[in-house]
Amino acid sequence: MKMLVADGQRQAQEAAARGEKIAIWGPSPGFRDLRWIKPVLAGDTIRFASEVESLRSSSSRPEWGILEARNTGTNQRGDLVFSLLATAFVPRRNPGS
Repeated sequence: MKMLVADGQRQAQEAAARGEKIAIWGPSPGFRDLRWIKPVLAGDTIRFASEVESLRSSSSRPEWGILEARNTGTNQRGDLVFSLLATAFVPRRNPGS
């Protein structure tokens, strides 16, 4: 989680340096479907990936969307070691459309 936050901060700084609008994330209601597929051992290097699985509008707050992303970790041998489905609220670019 610490590395995920640090990477988000790095990306925001790079976007700001390019003059781009910085994405703002809202609260997260949590995650589900956590699977530890293989053991992670001392000395392993884990590569993290996140892929958006779905986006939808919030029915109670039209200015927010609900994003679901599949987060995975792969060890240095290419073995999938964990997977989870994370949910987060994100501000919509065009609320009400």
